[in-house]
Amino acid sequence: MRFWKWHDKCSVGTGPVLRLVALAVALAFVLEPAGAAAQAIPDEEIVVAQNGPFRGFNPFAPLQRLFGGGQRRTKKQPQRQQRPRATRPAGAAPKFETVQKDPDAGLILVVGDRMARGVADGLKFMLSEKPQIRVEPITDDKGGFTGETPPDWTTQVLSKIRGGDVKAVVVMIGHRDLGKTFPGEPPIEFMTQEWLDTYRDKVAALVRVVRQEKKPLVWAGLPPTNDELVNADFTQLNSIFQGSAEDRRVRYVDIWDIFLAEDSTYSSYGPDVDGKNTRLRTNDRIGFTWAGYQKVAFFVERELLRLLGGYGGLAFEGVEDDPNFIVLTGRTTSPEALLLGGEEDTSIDPKSRPYRFFVNGEPLQPMRGRVDDPRVRAEGPAIPLDEPASTAAPPRVPGLRGPLSGISRSEQGSRVSVTLQPGGE
Repeated sequence: MRFWKWHDKCSVGTGPVLRLVALAVALAFVLEPAGAAAQAIPDEEIVVAQNGPFRGFNPFAPLQRLFGGGQRRTKKQPQRQQRPRATRPAGAAPKFETVQKDPDAGLILVVGDRMARGVADGLKFMLSEKPQIRVEPITDDKGGFTGETPPDWTTQVLSKIRGGDVKAVVVMIGHRDLGKTFPGEPPIEFMTQEWLDTYRDKVAALVRVVRQEKKPLVWAGLPPTNDELVNADFTQLNSIFQGSAEDRRVRYVDIWDIFLAEDSTYSSYGPDVDGKNTRLRTNDRIGFTWAGYQKVAFFVERELLRLLGGYGGLAFEGVEDDPNFIVLTGRTTSPEALLLGGEEDTSIDPKSRPYRFFVNGEPLQPMRGRVDDPRVRAEGPAIPLDEPASTAAPPRVPGLRGPLSGISRSEQGSRVSVTLQPGGE
């Protein structure tokens, strides 16, 4: 009797639980779709291996979801904050150390738009170890000669020249003038003949201000691009810049070909100042990278060296040459074209023989009969050096104009000029 009473009590107490388990199993067969993907179960849980059409079926999945089982608790890993990578804008100069400049260091002004600012940075980098010279930019990244309110370049340059020891002025400008008009009623349209004449007058005014102060000027041209229309506009502007360099103290730096590939086509890559092939142009294929600005600055500095003679303490213009004094820190004489004369304003004929000999390095034409004429052939017997001098009349040498026997003894001790006739004549 006690057994049956205990069984009845257990049956009464466990009945609802068993019915709940049976209901869960039935729901598992109804709700769980066949072929569902098996859940990832921790190693300590029971995994039922199955084959056949019910492979991947887990009958305990509803219970696990009902009672919170089968869920792996993971601790959230704290995310590491990555430091932003330090990047420089395209064409920006890196940080570099500069020696302390002398209080009376000469000044090089760099005038123009964004390209001029990059050239100024390149010159600063190249001259960072020279205390005798410093570089100062007068730039406006979006400025030019056109537009409603362009910068007053002539006034800014003139105030700098009169307020400091300016040695030279460098200009690179024109990129921001594309597509812009000159103010007027009506406005002067871009690239018309009136626009070109007005632009030429603006360039000439800036050149005239610098030259009136007797300062040399280096004007850097615009580079080639990958756009044919932009190339045509840049070519027009370069012709104006080059035309303004008629003065001997105004140098035009043509950078067009040095930024082209070997087949004369555009390329964003090329050799840098160290000869290493690298990217020289920005993504817009108009501006320069830092390596490109360094390359432009290299050719600009070369013209500055030709104009100024160097950056040593006695290398700037105005130092008179002393034949008994040699300057090893730089050339104090005038550039190549000025070796023919002084600082006169008269132009030198580039077709003249002195200009072609001293400047272009062309050899002189050989003069017939002179000893340096390569067409002269030596004839006659060779005379040994150890043979004693003879008082007899010297033999007649073929090719001589007149015998030596006609010369008196008193004249034989003096210098005799002999002219040889070419053999066979």
